[in-house]
Amino acid sequence: MAKKVLLLAATFLDSLITHPADEGKAKKMLDKLEEDSEGEIEIVYRCSRNPEEPLKVEEFEGVTAVIADLERYNREFLSKVGINGEGSLSLISRYGIGVSSIDVKAATDYGVIVANAPGCNALPTAEWALSTILDVAGRRIFHYITASIGKHKEDPLRLDISRKILGVIGTGTIGKLVVKLMKGYDMKVIAYDPYRDEQWAKENNVKYTDLKDICKNANIITLHASTNQTIIRKEEIALMKPTTVLINCARGVLVDNRMVYDAVKSGKIWGYGLDETWLEKDLPLDGVNIIVSPHIGSDTDMGKIGMQLMSAQAVVDFMSGKTPEYVVNREVLEKY
Repeated sequence: MAKKVLLLAATFLDSLITHPADEGKAKKMLDKLEEDSEGEIEIVYRCSRNPEEPLKVEEFEGVTAVIADLERYNREFLSKVGINGEGSLSLISRYGIGVSSIDVKAATDYGVIVANAPGCNALPTAEWALSTILDVAGRRIFHYITASIGKHKEDPLRLDISRKILGVIGTGTIGKLVVKLMKGYDMKVIAYDPYRDEQWAKENNVKYTDLKDICKNANIITLHASTNQTIIRKEEIALMKPTTVLINCARGVLVDNRMVYDAVKSGKIWGYGLDETWLEKDLPLDGVNIIVSPHIGSDTDMGKIGMQLMSAQAVVDFMSGKTPEYVVNREVLEKY
């Protein structure tokens, strides 16, 4: 029986807008893997599957590797499908950077390698953070609605950005790129990260500080942390100014949406930008300076190509008997 490689990444087969040279290259890599195996490997595309639907064990019957979107791999499921559990799954190759949708400890326990694609979409995500800053500071949607129905401008209008204080929470690849992209605005930059890059900070005139200082003093706060913990809660929001712009183009869990909604609506802070679908249906956004998007920060042509190539390469390497380059749970390799 052929070993199956299951593709669940929603945009893996997308037709790109500008048709760059590497369009379709990742699929060709997988097609070649299947062809060269002479029937021992089967590539199964299910890119239209809704990642919000719970996974079913029967979907993974005979599956050795999966290119995963944001569907959830919890302990119970991994115990049923993992190679050291009751199934055949040996590799989860994340179509992107984050692995918060995967119980990595459970994957390790059941012999499943988890690989990701660090840096694959960092620049598009940083660009989206920058555009979201501009939109929230400028109250773009409010002014669009005003003008589109034939009305003249109404207060409050918009905030200045240049020569203000930018607070960056998380100075990994994306956070550093945001700082680079914002340099033209002549801002003072303060940052928080438990793992400081002091050399980068010195070279880019960035001052590391603590979270409380950022919340009290930054005019614009942008989150790029890799944790799955909530960072901005009621206590942090209470420290912010009425003109604070808060941006979260990283992970929805980083901010308490209900607390920030109340803060924006009451005028405690200026506005909030979130690159996640707004699920709080009892908190309507009409007339509130909160801008949301359906997690599309990485979804440019080059962002997609980066995710496609790196996630596919992990599969090709593994199915060819090699260790994928970016393994998150390296301790699992002792089981192979």
